[in-house]
Amino acid sequence: MAQFKIKKGFDIKVIGKPRPEVEEYAPQQEFAVYPAEFEGVKPRLRVQAGDAVKFGDVLFENKKDERMLFRSPCCGTVKAINLGARRFPLEIVIERDPLRNESVAFEAFSKDAIASLPREKVVAYLLDAGVWPWIRQRPFSRIANPDLAPKAVFINAAGSAPFQADFSAILKGDESAFQAGINALSRLTDGKVHLCKQAGSSIPDFPHAESHTFGGPHPSGNTSVHINRISPIRPHDTVYTVAAQDVVLIGKLLLTGELPRTKVIALGGPAVKEAFRQHYKVQLGASLGALFKKVIEEGEVRIVAGNVLSGEAVKADSHVRYYGSEYFILEEDRSRHLLGWTTPGLFQYSAHRVNLSSALGLTHEWKLGTNLHGSHRAMVVTGWMDRYQPLNILTDYLIRAVLAHDSEEAIQLGILETDPEDFALAAFVDPHKTDVCRIIKRGLDEIAEEGI
Repeated sequence: MAQFKIKKGFDIKVIGKPRPEVEEYAPQQEFAVYPAEFEGVKPRLRVQAGDAVKFGDVLFENKKDERMLFRSPCCGTVKAINLGARRFPLEIVIERDPLRNESVAFEAFSKDAIASLPREKVVAYLLDAGVWPWIRQRPFSRIANPDLAPKAVFINAAGSAPFQADFSAILKGDESAFQAGINALSRLTDGKVHLCKQAGSSIPDFPHAESHTFGGPHPSGNTSVHINRISPIRPHDTVYTVAAQDVVLIGKLLLTGELPRTKVIALGGPAVKEAFRQHYKVQLGASLGALFKKVIEEGEVRIVAGNVLSGEAVKADSHVRYYGSEYFILEEDRSRHLLGWTTPGLFQYSAHRVNLSSALGLTHEWKLGTNLHGSHRAMVVTGWMDRYQPLNILTDYLIRAVLAHDSEEAIQLGILETDPEDFALAAFVDPHKTDVCRIIKRGLDEIAEEGI
């Protein structure tokens, strides 16, 4: 087992950390699937409004690869299919029927049998069951190409961003399913399966996976950091990445022959009532409206699906997403401060030693909101972003190469080793208020279209 100590980074001190306790969230009547979550997928609908579906029935398939199916998270009736631009299905809403409990069955295996399955059978099984999209591929962080065998598989159980779900709490009681998932992933590669954990966590070691621990400030838990330290990506390499909880869900499917029904999410942030800051076991695709209504403090808030640095803002009537295991809620701060830059900043949080609060080394947690405290301005090469970047990348110059559409220089500067989330911290500390994640994503998309 290798141990890594990451020195570059920054931990944001914000109140609202969720407790590791897991509470069961009451079953819901309304479910939804969001095809737009699956980047690069062109959905072809297999259902229409009014159709009755079983739990596990196919809702849509990928036009680019018809083997890739996406299935219903409940048994009921398709209530609505909400379309966006160019008639792209943005949301498939399903009303659960409490009197029906029909489900699609799949083949079940023992843990030992999984460890000896041929790669082709594992791939075909996961594609048909609709869980293959949990496996993503580097470079580009898109759904993995099932026809390309990776040189390694990385399982991330070391999230270091603010208030990510605690996998130690999620794993309790599901160790057997996690092992089954690892066994399946080991059949997808001739290389190693790397299990990356946080330093000091109680997650044990597992057969067929090589364990590593990562300590230090965020982004020590980012998959790009793990790959960089353990098995760096070379030109034309392929690496698979999977979130640790998704490995548990894959294992449950293989052991039981039934699609997993629940996952665990972490709910935290300054705008969540203190009594409700914890983990919840929720049904996949279920409505979260009732939960949000109960836990959110009064006032205007922003709900972020995923970690607060790189997640996506969602509505209060949203449903459980396919990706991500956390929801962060903070105040929608629209306040303005006249000549705020002239104040000593005793009660203002900053990553830099420019305020009195940071100069005095105040270490308490802060009630942060959405206020940027300034507007976007021209970039100046300050080197501040690189102070918090553990990857060997010149962030300022990489951003400029992408903005200039210079793909060759961007590749030379290491963009293929990264994911947009690796620059979320850079965007937070950047005094120019640059949306670095969006820029990097555009650069990766351009290279993916052009080809390496």
